[in-house]
Amino acid sequence: MKKIVSIAVLLIIFGKITAQQDSTKVYKKRVLETTEVDFLTSYYVQDGTNASVTGGIGNEHLTDFTPTIIVSIPLNADDVVTVDAGISTYTSASSSNGNPFDGAATANGPTGTPWVASSGASRQDTWASVGVDYSHSSDSRNTVWNVDASFATEYDYSSIGFGGGVTQLFNEKTQRLV
Repeated sequence: MKKIVSIAVLLIIFGKITAQQDSTKVYKKRVLETTEVDFLTSYYVQDGTNASVTGGIGNEHLTDFTPTIIVSIPLNADDVVTVDAGISTYTSASSSNGNPFDGAATANGPTGTPWVASSGASRQDTWASVGVDYSHSSDSRNTVWNVDASFATEYDYSSIGFGGGVTQLFNEKTQRLV
């Protein structure tokens, strides 16, 4: 009987010590558990008359289709890399008479007339962009800093961008300070 009581007491003491050791381990919630992939798209159509680009004569027909993919990849419990890539393909009304006086200037002022088209027919174009963002969250998850880079191109221009920021969350993480 003494052996059973001794064994029971030892098991209880060992269980308490083990429980205390386990309770000192701190669980750290990940900012993002798994890779997320989002597919977004928009489609816009506009019709009308009396377009400003045609001097009040013509139409305002415009279409825009924009598919986008966003992939967020967790690197560890605190860091996430997000890649955002998309295109926008559109057609639009002619830019006729957007600047009717686009002829060469003379001593009497600019030449041109609002009654003659100053540019060509309707156009179609495609704009493409990709952006990469790296963000790091503090252990408390109340402070997040990020850096990002982007590139965009269209038929007549290209652009690059760089940025960064710091976010401080307050009051149950509902307010931001940039």
